Amino acid sequence: MSSPVMPDPEAPVPAGFWKRHQRHMPRRLPRLLLAVGLLLVPAVVVVRIFTTRPAEETAPAVAPTDSVTLGEKSVSLAGIEVFEVKNLTRAATFDAPAVLALDETRTARIGSLVEGNIVRILAEVGDRAGRGAILAEMHSRIIHEVWADYRKAISERRRRETELSWATLSAERAVRLYQEKALSLQEQQRAEVDRVAAQEELDRAKTEVRRAEEALGHLGVTNKEDPTGETGETIPVRSPLAGVVLEKHVTAGTAVTPGTPLFVVSDLSELWAMAEVDETRIPLVASGRPAKVYVAAWPDRAFDAKVTFVGDAVNPTTRRVTVRCQVPNPGGLLKPEMYARVALGESAPRPMVVVPEAAIQEMDGKPHVFVVGEKGRFEKREVTLGASSEGLVEVRSGVAAGEKVATQGSFLLKSQLLSASAPAEE
Repeated sequence: MSSPVMPDPEAPVPAGFWKRHQRHMPRRLPRLLLAVGLLLVPAVVVVRIFTTRPAEETAPAVAPTDSVTLGEKSVSLAGIEVFEVKNLTRAATFDAPAVLALDETRTARIGSLVEGNIVRILAEVGDRAGRGAILAEMHSRIIHEVWADYRKAISERRRRETELSWATLSAERAVRLYQEKALSLQEQQRAEVDRVAAQEELDRAKTEVRRAEEALGHLGVTNKEDPTGETGETIPVRSPLAGVVLEKHVTAGTAVTPGTPLFVVSDLSELWAMAEVDETRIPLVASGRPAKVYVAAWPDRAFDAKVTFVGDAVNPTTRRVTVRCQVPNPGGLLKPEMYARVALGESAPRPMVVVPEAAIQEMDGKPHVFVVGEKGRFEKREVTLGASSEGLVEVRSGVAAGEKVATQGSFLLKSQLLSASAPAEE
């Protein structure tokens, strides 16, 4: 393809050119100037904007990432309230969630001792049972074997008692005959040996009787109720303590094996409050300190309690430690499995610096407050917290008494600070 031929700038203008275009120039010139003017106006405006910016926008100030500055009107619109940090004297206490549970030291979980069948139920859930009360009766071949051993031991003891009585009389007669020279020393000594042997056999028989009685006692049967064992065909299921029957796992005719759960009996005069305490509050909890327990059923009543155990391990999921409190239960008002709130902490008051709980904002996983400065400036400051009670939380470090912190609306300050620092983080 050949290149286009460019016109020669020095070539002469063809004749008649100006005449042909001269009559159109008066009409096209105004429109041409208007178009050029319209193109130049935006350019002038853009240049004007960038060359005549206000003095306050030429060098924007970089807001510090540890404070927020607001005008008086903005503070009012945001609803930010201010609290003066106080120095109070009180005991450091805090509340922890808890669940009421049975006192395991006052609870009996009764299971079957042998293999057998339940033949009779004598207690139902909710019944009050005394110590040693029979809750049920069961039949087992074991009871017949134990009674047979007992009767055999009794019979053997009686026989040995008779033999000892005869051997004793023989030994006494031999002594008299020996003294009268009617019996030799050897025969007298043999009679004494027979008496000693009979005594030993009787002692062995008595041991077998005691063993049989212990076997009966292990099954809840005593030979005093049936010395002969002729009517002892069932094994009683007894309550080892006085309390309330809370659970019954069997009915008449149930076949059981050793270890089968039968009943749960508990003394409900005292319960346990199992509280979950954050690991940071552990220094405020110690065994033996008093506590208060609150339940929703009795919102206006505080139940006295005492810390009896502080867990030795932290729950890896909740980062909490189990604290056990002993709670007296007058009148049976408290029920196992009730949700509760336990007030724990120090027993002796001491001076401390406190701020409202609403002033605490968590940032980067740590507690912070916004301290009020000059000219509407709110400074973010990390603090170390202690126990909280009645809406106030102890501050161990970070702020001092007399300083002012933002309470209501401090979350807005936190949001403003995070949004202001977001571009810098990018």
